Amino acid sequence: MSVKDKHGVEIEEGSYIIYTNVGTIGKVIDTKVDDEASWVLIEIDEINRLWYNTRYVEVTDEKYAKTVDHDDAEKELNSEEIKNELNRKVSSEMGGDAVGGG
Repeated sequence: MSVKDKHGVEIEEGSYIIYTNVGTIGKVIDTKVDDEASWVLIEIDEINRLWYNTRYVEVTDEKYAKTVDHDDAEKELNSEEIKNELNRKVSSEMGGDAVGGG
């Protein structure tokens, strides 16, 4: 049985999807179907993998996926650089254009 997104577009392993409720984008690495729904397992980065019900996802382009620059990841940071990076990330996550929660 094929797995389809909320618009009826077929989802295949290797394609990219967006979880439209919060904007999470990832590469599909597995799919499954049970008695109640169909699901996709997406890889967001090297560590994070999440299962999503296909009723809430849309197929998207790879260009929207977050990429990790491995050259920067290997660079050793001092404590001041770590503080600045944390402040930058927290400040961007707290921006006014974020999706609201209940």
